[in-house]
Amino acid sequence: MKNLLLIILLLACGLLLADAMPEFRLPDETGKDVTLQSRLEKGPVMIDFWADYCKPCKDAMPKLNELAVKYDTLTVVMISIDAPKNLAKAKSYMKSKDYKFITLFDSDKSLAKKLGVVNPPHSFIMDKTGEIVYSHIGYEPGVEAEYEHQIKLLLGLEQEAE
Repeated sequence: MKNLLLIILLLACGLLLADAMPEFRLPDETGKDVTLQSRLEKGPVMIDFWADYCKPCKDAMPKLNELAVKYDTLTVVMISIDAPKNLAKAKSYMKSKDYKFITLFDSDKSLAKKLGVVNPPHSFIMDKTGEIVYSHIGYEPGVEAEYEHQIKLLLGLEQEAE
């Protein structure tokens, strides 16, 4: 019985730890390193893993930009998982857009692997402490409504249904 209780306790602790976004340091388009902590200081953060070859990723970007514009305290971070040989293309694509989000590059996929990101797009929303409160794989039109609902909850603009 004690062993079972211990196993349950360890599993519960593991699940709690799995809900925190790991601290990271990734380069932006200028090569300057950006940390998760520096983004969390402002408020909630939404991270979306994308790649230049991913059409659903590009389809999601205008909707994610609308959220970034609408909510001042929300930081939207796009993390490219393009291979090093494709970084120039990814940077060029982002430069051609007038998006309000931060673009970082995880070309060795070290952060993506820690989070179990295999295929983009994969989005995470976290509170200002770095706890992941929502995760979504893929993009289909309309999912941005759920993103906005989660953001409003974090900002105290909407009460969760009881």
